[in-house]
Amino acid sequence: MYALYTLWVALRSFFAGEVLRRRVIDELASLSDRDLSDMGVSRSEIRRLAREAAEEAMRPAVQPAARPATLAGSVRTA
Repeated sequence: MYALYTLWVALRSFFAGEVLRRRVIDELASLSDRDLSDMGVSRSEIRRLAREAAEEAMRPAVQPAARPATLAGSVRTA
């Protein structure tokens, strides 16, 4: 069950990153060269900036809960 949760988190992060990457590319590509220059960005940097934004979004904000210990390993016997 833990593996499915981890897979779900990874897939959700990946697709969120891809949506963000595409959105950043579209937004920056729609700007004029002068607008990009005012922001300190050249057209050749658009894809790199979008990739970096997507990588940032793919990092989970909250780490998944630690795998629960097995019952035998968590109970101390006297």
